[in-house]
Amino acid sequence: MKFVRRISILFVYPTAMFLLGYITGSVAQDYFYPGEQCQEGNDIQSEKTQTEAVVETAYAAEQVITADTSYVVISYDLPTGIAEEKEEVTPDCYIGYNREKLEEALRAYDKSPSLTDLEKGFLGIELLSFSEDKVIIKKNYEKQESGFYLINENHNVVVYDKSLKYFYMNTGIKTEDLPKELQKEVIHMKYISDENELYHFLESYSS
Repeated sequence: MKFVRRISILFVYPTAMFLLGYITGSVAQDYFYPGEQCQEGNDIQSEKTQTEAVVETAYAAEQVITADTSYVVISYDLPTGIAEEKEEVTPDCYIGYNREKLEEALRAYDKSPSLTDLEKGFLGIELLSFSEDKVIIKKNYEKQESGFYLINENHNVVVYDKSLKYFYMNTGIKTEDLPKELQKEVIHMKYISDENELYHFLESYSS
């Protein structure tokens, strides 16, 4: 009987000590390293957040002009305050442009507008709204009195509008090919009252 009792004590005691050590170790790990238990969960959440951020960034980068983008131009007349809104065909050269590239293109257009816009008194252009669905452009106009200036630039006769702000055309005429008196007038900026007078000049001195 004493032998059996001794065996039981030898078996139970190590088992109890093992369980006590395991529990103590787990408690100590939770106390001293509380973050390790949720590290894996945090890693998964972080990976999910990064994935969502990449998706959002990719979506933002996809905001470009397509053939289906509604292209609206607002023509604003400064003297009268009248604004005319018109949907136009999206220019082919703008297809694939994001906001930054479109703004760059508009700045270039502002410096060298079309002849049609110049004749209407073009003053400037600006981007009001940009998305893949709809782009809104505003053009400002102030009709000027008709008139032009013939100017000597690098020995060539060129034409500017009456305000001298916008280049109108290059005549292809060399200044030195003009009569002496006319050369002096062009060098000092010769005023042309209207298009009829301008075309008469071109017909008279173009080779």
